[in-house]
Amino acid sequence: MASKLKKIACDVSIDDPISSTSGSDNDLGSEDIDLQFSGRLSFRSSALVRAADGEADSDLSADDEDSDSVAEYRRGPACGDAARKERTGSVHSLQVGSMANKFIPGRTVFEVVSAKTMKDGSKKFVLYTVAVLRTIKSDTSQATVERRYSDFHKLNCELRKGFPQIMDSIEFPRKTLTGNFKHDFIAERSRAFEVFLATVYKYEEIRLSEEFQDFFYNHDLRIAYRYMSQGDYQEAIPYLQNTLHLQEKMLGLKHPDTARTQCALIVAYTSLEGGEAHVHGYAESAWESIGRDETNPFIIPLLQILIGCRWRLQQDKRDLENRLSRYVKQGMTGPIDMPTLEDLVMQCLSHL
Repeated sequence: MASKLKKIACDVSIDDPISSTSGSDNDLGSEDIDLQFSGRLSFRSSALVRAADGEADSDLSADDEDSDSVAEYRRGPACGDAARKERTGSVHSLQVGSMANKFIPGRTVFEVVSAKTMKDGSKKFVLYTVAVLRTIKSDTSQATVERRYSDFHKLNCELRKGFPQIMDSIEFPRKTLTGNFKHDFIAERSRAFEVFLATVYKYEEIRLSEEFQDFFYNHDLRIAYRYMSQGDYQEAIPYLQNTLHLQEKMLGLKHPDTARTQCALIVAYTSLEGGEAHVHGYAESAWESIGRDETNPFIIPLLQILIGCRWRLQQDKRDLENRLSRYVKQGMTGPIDMPTLEDLVMQCLSHL
């Protein structure tokens, strides 16, 4: 008897070649174009496919990792001894519920989505736009940064100094003296940058390193800190939002650094007229991220702000008030003096 065929769900994406928008090297005229495509194919077990489609019994949020492929999870980068032990188990023993609310680095991808020739005085250079996105469900909200070859080269040099054993086997595209602005060369280098970022990102010690975070978003955080120090919170918001978008893709919603940026946005919007809705939204999200971490220094001031938001919106706040009473000693005149959320945020940002 013939075996019954099984349907396997898969995600397929095809990347078209990168083309520069300026420079004579990109004038292809009427010549034939030999297109080279690269793609990704990932498979998911039927249980995880049902979870991704909302058919699982568990309650899945938009950023839950339950719908990630088992294959992707098992080949993902090491994240400590516990994670390594978990990956050595059988695929069939991995339950959907066990992956809930866990950030799986293997689902973050880097793509060079555009490259354009620019001029700095008399010098030309290529500016690459790197998109960071999650291959979970249909992530269309890619976060982007613009970097030139010298930025990639600096990151490579710093990582080789800080992590020589890891970087010894990782290739990086070399500098060239000619042909830097040709279409084919730019496309080839773009793919090389994608491979480089994806490879180093697999290692937790690199992923969480200052060098790697400097390349993506620490510069924006430093600019935001300068604006906030001057009391110009409106100017700081775009930099904080861009940082948050990148951290959500690279660290996950539950990471303390992501929550810290959300708290910075709370501080910024608190100072602006009409920012109450933003304050409430970021406060709820930050609380969801760090509410179970009783050692987090942001817990008490965040609770105070969230209680105030719910009170003004006439929402139930009793659970938050009960939680706050466990931390703060009550006196005749109210809670004892403690650092405000702004104090803690500015202190953290000042150390970047």
